[in-house]
Amino acid sequence: MTFVRTFIEYKGRKIVQAKSATKLKELPAIPKRQTLNRFTERVLMINLPTASCLLLLVMIGELVPLTAVITFATIVMVSILIIIPFMEQLQSVTDYSRSLAKSIDEGGELPVFSGGKLGEEYSEIIGALNKLHNVWNTKTEAAEQGYLSDSAILDILPDPLLLLGSKEEVLGANLAARNLFGENVRARTLKKIIGDEGTLDLIANVLRNKSEKEEAEYQTTDTSKNKKILLLKIQKLPALAHSGAIAALIFHDVTEARNLEQMQADFVANASHELRTPLSVISGFIETLETAAKNDEAAREKFLPIMSEQALRMSKLIESLLSLSRIQMQSSAPVDEVNLKELIAGLSFGLEGKLKENRMTLKNMIRQTPPIMGVAGELTQVFQNLIDNAIKYGKADSEIILSSKKVLHPETGKDMIAISVNNQGDIIPPDQIPRVCERFYRIDTEKTRNRIGSGLGLAIVKMIVDRHGGLIDIESNDTAGTTFTVSFPVASSSL
Repeated sequence: MTFVRTFIEYKGRKIVQAKSATKLKELPAIPKRQTLNRFTERVLMINLPTASCLLLLVMIGELVPLTAVITFATIVMVSILIIIPFMEQLQSVTDYSRSLAKSIDEGGELPVFSGGKLGEEYSEIIGALNKLHNVWNTKTEAAEQGYLSDSAILDILPDPLLLLGSKEEVLGANLAARNLFGENVRARTLKKIIGDEGTLDLIANVLRNKSEKEEAEYQTTDTSKNKKILLLKIQKLPALAHSGAIAALIFHDVTEARNLEQMQADFVANASHELRTPLSVISGFIETLETAAKNDEAAREKFLPIMSEQALRMSKLIESLLSLSRIQMQSSAPVDEVNLKELIAGLSFGLEGKLKENRMTLKNMIRQTPPIMGVAGELTQVFQNLIDNAIKYGKADSEIILSSKKVLHPETGKDMIAISVNNQGDIIPPDQIPRVCERFYRIDTEKTRNRIGSGLGLAIVKMIVDRHGGLIDIESNDTAGTTFTVSFPVASSSL
């Protein structure tokens, strides 16, 4: 029926039932004049058999024409009087269905039916129409709830996810994807988002049903330090999504994993190289002393100190490697209170010989400081390495200055104690400062290239400082020299 079709067609455009479903057109309202014309036509059509009978009676002389006209007019008037109530009821039902559809479309209040008394048939139609409306509301609310739930689930996923259509258009994006590619990601083409032709070809294979899923490693084109390495997975969806999406594109950030793999490879290579060098020297001298210089006293006196030095170097390297491993295995937070002034004061007494050997002096300007939560042995290693580093790279006849101050954490605003170690030595190039705490990294300048070192001392410092919830800062310039500053949170008992 007209009003039922109107309601169904109105909502039909929002329902995707199947690929073969036909989208119905919304019926326009019929003008009153056209409605009157149709009513007249229908009345005449109903009375057409009567008119034919009257005409036949006139033709055979059984009825006078005037009487036939009066009779036909009377019958028409009676028909109109009988039909009008039914037409009014039908029009009321039609108007109600249209207002019902309009209220749903515009979100207004539902209409109240005011059709007066209805026949049994019309009452059943109104009841069916209201039932259809209630079912539609229930289904719509359930669909909206499901859609909101699905969207919320996608938004809490840590990995960026895009929903793609058959033409490589972006039909949906979760929160992680919007953060990575921008809020306007849905308005951008996939080529502008990715840009790599090989990766785009793999995505096209899935969208064109050449394969069910593909994987590729993709690197963002960002030229800043935030460049990421992403593992891209394109998967065909098992069914057509409500938005028309046919595939999901997932980006998993593997930057940290790849960097860790590279660090491990570099670590093994560097550790092998550092151990191989002293071993080669010692092995070579041993072989010489066992053969050509077996009875050469002068060769023994010359080689043995070098062998001892190389053995000590190898021992220190092994000890550093063990320290790194031991610190990495620590999982519990430091729980002891440590006084940094006392710890460093005790440490400085053991450095007098090394300072004298390098014609340097140590000036301790550290004031009384509140305790911090830490492990005394690890903190001793921090300042031992920093002062050793200052002696190694400082100038002869210069001072190494230790100082302290109270600072605030740049993010949390909590109190911290900062200890600085300053030396007047070789300046660290600005481009190398971010890397000096990397394992086996050595400052590459002409003055430092030939100095012996494992390249692990500052890496150990950085790892211990991180474990204690601290910060490390490095400044190096011609005016103030080189300053390493480590900051640690003040113990809660001192706040």
